[in-house]
Amino acid sequence: MGERLFQGEYVSSDRMLYTPSEFAKSNLLYLQEIGSLKARKTHTSKRQNLDSFLFFYVKEGSGVLDYGGREYVVRSGDCVFINCKNPYSHRTSEDLWSLEWIHFNGESALPIYLKYVERGGQPVFHPDKELMTEGLWDSLNAIARSSDYIRDIKINEKLSSLITFLMSFSWNPETIPTSGNASTLTNLKDYIDTHYNEKISLDMLADMFLINKYTLSRGFKEQFGTSIINYLLITRITHAKQLLRFTDETVEEIGNKCGISPLYYFSRIFKQIEGISPLEYRSQWSRSV
Repeated sequence: MGERLFQGEYVSSDRMLYTPSEFAKSNLLYLQEIGSLKARKTHTSKRQNLDSFLFFYVKEGSGVLDYGGREYVVRSGDCVFINCKNPYSHRTSEDLWSLEWIHFNGESALPIYLKYVERGGQPVFHPDKELMTEGLWDSLNAIARSSDYIRDIKINEKLSSLITFLMSFSWNPETIPTSGNASTLTNLKDYIDTHYNEKISLDMLADMFLINKYTLSRGFKEQFGTSIINYLLITRITHAKQLLRFTDETVEEIGNKCGISPLYYFSRIFKQIEGISPLEYRSQWSRSV
């Protein structure tokens, strides 16, 4: 762990390099660097193949981010979230910017970033409430500079809050070429939620919603991140778990009620999803608080 105040020709910066524990690196989201800068002259910073994820937001001024083969204009109040394994550069405009940034990583960081991109998350976005962004940076910065003996746990908590903040801006369906009408797909999902216990097939849904079943399947996965069949199974198993825990009905009765029969098929699907049989699930969870 260390920190550096830097007054140079191009920037005035205050940064802290952080060294997490081995436990944090193996099990948590962990901090690598946190800092702030104020540009003194126009300049460009370039990097690539850095094992890190970068979040920063612009407090004042403006600049340009070059990432993924595209240039993004970044203005006051904008946020940036990128994977630093990929080449990137950023430069301030004549309206010299000031930034606050966080470099972080962790075993779950890449899957989270990929999910962010899959859902339509953009390298640059503008949150409605700038104070929330500043509050996240301020609290993480304070913890990193503290001597708290559970500092890495608290840093993980704050980085999880940052991830939650970022994912709340990831859903941009207008950036994803969706096969099918969004409202139709939402109605389809609602239909499954209420008719999961009935016989449902792709052909039936295609006839009901007047869309080719291949287009319907592709559009559903694009919008909700899973296939129609998988969503139907997960919905049925979720209801089955509730009945296993809170009723005395037999496993066969529960399978029938949730639209999965005969018994052997229900048991196989349940174990495939939960890793244990329906009876084992009931035994483990029936007395839990």
